Amino acid sequence: MAQHDYDIANGTGAAVRTDINNVLDAVVSNNSGSNSPGTTFSYQQWADTTAGLLKIRNGANNAWVTVGTLDAANLGLATLASPNLSGNPTAPTPSSGDNDTSIATTAFVKTLVDSAVATAVGNLTDAMMPQGSVVQVVNVKYNTLNQTTSGSHVGSGLTGSITPSNSANKILVLVNVNTQSTSSSFSAVGVTIYRGSGLAGNLSGTNLAAGDVYASFAHANSAVGSNSSSDQSVSASHLDSPNSTSSVAYTVAFRRTDGSGTPRINGRDAYSTMTLMEIKG
Repeated sequence: MAQHDYDIANGTGAAVRTDINNVLDAVVSNNSGSNSPGTTFSYQQWADTTAGLLKIRNGANNAWVTVGTLDAANLGLATLASPNLSGNPTAPTPSSGDNDTSIATTAFVKTLVDSAVATAVGNLTDAMMPQGSVVQVVNVKYNTLNQTTSGSHVGSGLTGSITPSNSANKILVLVNVNTQSTSSSFSAVGVTIYRGSGLAGNLSGTNLAAGDVYASFAHANSAVGSNSSSDQSVSASHLDSPNSTSSVAYTVAFRRTDGSGTPRINGRDAYSTMTLMEIKG
């Protein structure tokens, strides 16, 4: 280990030669020592034996910059060919849309993926979706009492509407209707789905079912409000083809199927639901 102020003092031949040898020792040992050299120069090297690091003086000659690790292959630095990195190596982030051999950082990849997802979702058209995909869903909840003594279908307040995005798409109609009958003998409530609208006798449109879905009551209670055994839920579904891109309304209709009794929907504070799903055709 050797350091020097790099100033050859005047002296006898032997003294000057010793001073020159000391300078050369400092040069060949990279000014090695446990402390930094007392005299420093811009870009001067120092082998810091305390920290085990090779350092170089910065251009302003006011600080040391670490170059690498002493006694380590390649000073512990990554090689140009097939470097084996560890920890959390970083690199400059290429500009968006870069398409060359630049290293793609996680920031670059995340920005690219976020942009691609936003573009795909924002610009996803009906034509891009596979057949059978759900395009949109409308759900309706209804809890108002409706009743009738009519043997013909009357519209209920359970109605919903949906606007198809493509005339080739279908609408899956799913209903779950709470029914009752105020009859002391066997009776049944007929429930169906209409494409159309209208309450009571103003029901209009097309009956989507070939027949009614029945809720039968073998021991229905004339005092409906006090006997939960008179409640029955009726579920029905229909895959409709309205061939339209205008708003399409669907209504649950019901009727009395026997000679007596009063069919009801949503008695005893119950509720019914309708779900409309647009399906890619």
